[in-house]
Amino acid sequence: MKGESMHLSDRFISGIVPIMAVSVLVLYIGIVLYMAIEAWPALIHMSWMDIVTGTVWKPMAQSPVLGLAYIISASLYISLLSLIWALPLGIGTSVGLSLGVSPRIRQFCLSTIDMIAGIPSVIVGFIGLAVVVPAIQSMFSLSTGESILSASLVLAFMILPYIVTHCTESIETYRQRYEETALGLGISPWHTMKAIVLPSAKGSIILSSVLAFSRAMGETMAVMMVVGNAPILPNLLGKAEPIPSLIALEMGSVEYNSLHYSGLYVAALVLLIILILTNVLVYMYSWKTRKDGHHEVI
Repeated sequence: MKGESMHLSDRFISGIVPIMAVSVLVLYIGIVLYMAIEAWPALIHMSWMDIVTGTVWKPMAQSPVLGLAYIISASLYISLLSLIWALPLGIGTSVGLSLGVSPRIRQFCLSTIDMIAGIPSVIVGFIGLAVVVPAIQSMFSLSTGESILSASLVLAFMILPYIVTHCTESIETYRQRYEETALGLGISPWHTMKAIVLPSAKGSIILSSVLAFSRAMGETMAVMMVVGNAPILPNLLGKAEPIPSLIALEMGSVEYNSLHYSGLYVAALVLLIILILTNVLVYMYSWKTRKDGHHEVI
């Protein structure tokens, strides 16, 4: 009787899991289609290429202009710069946690880092506004410290836990796999880490970087509080307005079904396409790696 009950439970799970997977896929496709439908009036008003390459965002003008080039550039600039700050620090922290501390301390540190990842973005943004912005303003003698540099530093703090957690798990797995053999050959743990473990974990490090980049591209509140929110040509010490900030600031006051409303959906669609293309490139890299005979865990 017990075996029959377990058999029915297995059949139920094996039947419901594919249904749930298909439902998620259908929901995702539905969201994309809905965004495309809402964006269509703006795409009729201006071509897709004109919107992506245009540098002027004036949706309320008599002749509305929906150029997103500066806004897209700001999103990419801030996200990539935050990754440049966070990635070396994250990998270094992961290596230190793997080699420099005991398993108990490592677990405590990782738990603390996970707690940091749970801090609400509005609190991180407030700290950035109170600490980072005045520091940048004083350091570079600016009229205001709200800038791409401030936003990238705040974002680097926010994505660092994702990099550390993912990289530490992968590095520790490979270290345990090769450590005993390396010690038997007289190779020091640090050289093993440099010559064997880190190259083996390259795929996981790339994946953690992509996840961190995606997290950075979609962040809204913390960036909005420190970046200045001006849709102008982005530069390191100047103000800018990334896509999430644009949508958050303007969607609440926009007229429903207006060209402005449709233009914000185009901006959201552009952000979604960037993230999809980024993830597709990573999976293509993963497929190529497996095809070439490498066995990195991505």
